[in-house]
Amino acid sequence: MPARVNPDVPGEPRLLKAVGRRIRELRTKRGLTMAELGANKKGVVYFQRQYVWKMETGRVAPSLAALAHFAKRLDVTLAELLKGI
Repeated sequence: MPARVNPDVPGEPRLLKAVGRRIRELRTKRGLTMAELGANKKGVVYFQRQYVWKMETGRVAPSLAALAHFAKRLDVTLAELLKGI
């Protein structure tokens, strides 16, 4: 179960929204749907479309494994995904 945003942690909501925006930008630039982003190239679903939407809008905190999956699916490194955020 994904971690929900904790409003008591300073800056967390803003950080999660920035990460979500970056992922959405890369996803749309590459022409992927939310469902395609949540699956691997063979179509095996790891993350449901609803989870991807919640993550892109900053409603849930993605795990490191989820971020690694998204970076790989978007053909960027994890460092490139988070650079400047």
